[in-house]
Amino acid sequence: MTSELTVRHATATDAGRIHALMRALAEHEELTPYLAATPNSLAQALSAQPPRAAFVLAEIAGRAVGFVSWTRVYGIWRGGDYLNLDDLFVAEEARGAGVGEALMRAFAAEAAGEGLSGRWEVRADNHGARRFYARLGAEQEEKVVVRWSAQAMKTTPQP
Repeated sequence: MTSELTVRHATATDAGRIHALMRALAEHEELTPYLAATPNSLAQALSAQPPRAAFVLAEIAGRAVGFVSWTRVYGIWRGGDYLNLDDLFVAEEARGAGVGEALMRAFAAEAAGEGLSGRWEVRADNHGARRFYARLGAEQEEKVVVRWSAQAMKTTPQP
């Protein structure tokens, strides 16, 4: 890990920097058309009381190079709350510098501090991420993610 690396909780003033990283993630995943978050919506989520989402931002020499984001969720299978990791992203030029692990350790500290577990999804074909999570000790199971947009719900014909 580089000595210039810092990780910190993001605030509403970081919304533009986070959004730039989210755009890079969307481009990397070839999901750019689906990125609906805006700097303004991120700032609103971060400034809500309580915040609607949490972000930890990684910086090297003051430059934003990665983030991890999550929400607190109640799970019926767990019978209580857990932290649902939404995204972990490290800019390509910062990969291999310990940024991803530092972000995951920050996420783990947050969850452990509240006595909670963490849960997230990873694409089945993202073998590098799956190996990374396995090295951290995370358990993996196969699932299919299903999405039903508000528009599709409105337009789906009734039987």
